[in-house]
Amino acid sequence: MLLGASPANALDFNFSFQDTNGTNGFITGTVSGLVEGNNTSGPITATVTSTPNGDYLGIYDLDGYGGSGSFFVDNGVITSANAGFSNNSDGLQLSFGNPDFTAILPSRLFPVYLDNNSATTQFAPVSAAVPFELNSTVGLATLGLCFGAAKLRRNRLAKKRIVSV
Repeated sequence: MLLGASPANALDFNFSFQDTNGTNGFITGTVSGLVEGNNTSGPITATVTSTPNGDYLGIYDLDGYGGSGSFFVDNGVITSANAGFSNNSDGLQLSFGNPDFTAILPSRLFPVYLDNNSATTQFAPVSAAVPFELNSTVGLATLGLCFGAAKLRRNRLAKKRIVSV
């Protein structure tokens, strides 16, 4: 049964970027719900944990604002990002690579915290892959084999009882 199991890739990443718009402080948080490969939808969230003034903290949901809403993860490393998130009326844009634009956008208008040079935008893995995730088809096939083997065993035991009487 373990042969049919494959490693799951539920990955979380810490992010940080430096505001180049005025405060020169750092904005930090976590992106949750990513998997290996292209992430364009799904239960992906970003949580802002600190800002220079302690504002705009909380959970932002993926909505694609300002970009295609995607992260590309290769061997546990984010190689490109261009995703928009929203929290009520506020927006969070996380980009790495091209375009070079990461920001918190109150009311989605003008950025309060802005990094328009992705050299300061960093992503670092938080969690490792889940040990195993069972493929449902393999699970059903294994269950069927178990029931079949149990039935064959009962039939053989019944034949042995008839022969020995």
